[in-house]
Amino acid sequence: MSSTSALNILILGANGYIGGTVLTDLLKSRPASSITALVRTQVKADLLQPLKVKTVVGELEDIPLLKSLVAQSDVVLNFAVPFGGGDASIQAIVDALEERSVTSVVKPILLQTSGTGTVLYGAGGIAGTDVWSDEDYDRWNELPNEAYFHSGNKIVAAAALRGKISSYIIISPTVYGKGTGVDNKLSLQIPAYVRYAKREGQAAYIGKGENIWGNVHVQDLSSLYLLIMNHALVSPNSTHASTTSHGWSNLIYAGTGQHSWGPVIKTLGNLLYARGDVKQPGAVEITDDKGDMYMFGGNSFLAKSKKAEAFGFVQKEKDLIESMKDALPAPVAK
Repeated sequence: MSSTSALNILILGANGYIGGTVLTDLLKSRPASSITALVRTQVKADLLQPLKVKTVVGELEDIPLLKSLVAQSDVVLNFAVPFGGGDASIQAIVDALEERSVTSVVKPILLQTSGTGTVLYGAGGIAGTDVWSDEDYDRWNELPNEAYFHSGNKIVAAAALRGKISSYIIISPTVYGKGTGVDNKLSLQIPAYVRYAKREGQAAYIGKGENIWGNVHVQDLSSLYLLIMNHALVSPNSTHASTTSHGWSNLIYAGTGQHSWGPVIKTLGNLLYARGDVKQPGAVEITDDKGDMYMFGGNSFLAKSKKAEAFGFVQKEKDLIESMKDALPAPVAK
């Protein structure tokens, strides 16, 4: 099938930071496709109305509704993935797509969103030396279900191994930059540091601030989703995960860079100080238990993905420090 063919696409999490950005790019690159979004409220549906996207108001936990929508879809993009749980909805998506594969002209595609919180380790802002790879297949297979996202990822990896559908897990580190969706345009992590800084009068990082995270600009990340989707459409016979990988050969790491939180948050503190949001420039150390949610003292990164590069994935956007202004919430009027 052509990479420009008209498709039925279902998006879960279309109002979110990543999902909204991918939706914007899909509307540009696939104007002939029919796109449906499952949203939780009518307010969320109304925000998408100007985009001419079909909306259905409902919950992921409504399994019959979810399966009925998936059964009509060539592609499912799942951005509505909690840190833990959600396995029932993920299994329902896989089951409905595999059922569709029996009669569908298009080999159904599932792109599942995940995060490097799965391999988060360490504390106190101390730099980690354990470098994971998205090709450490035995290691991924041995992770406990309690690891963030992992139990859901295992469902998708098992589907990749069966090969009835083209299922991929896209695992992202810190995502930065301004989103292009109609609703949530900011990431989780930088706004958390901003909230803390405004509350306390100065920016802060956890411990030594030397802990390492991977990163990717949200616009670059969106391009990876489209590259993988196009590959699955053009080369459906090549999407079956290898047996020796236990299904994890279809896990793709999206990171393009790395950072330590100390220098990043010092830059953030200076930006906030320059616009009068905090009393002191720079940033100070705090302990792990004093930060806001999404302020981490551990390490969460992988080696750059050769598999992502094979899809043609390259960094095109500015790096994290250069994009810092874009990541700031709008200043509050005084």
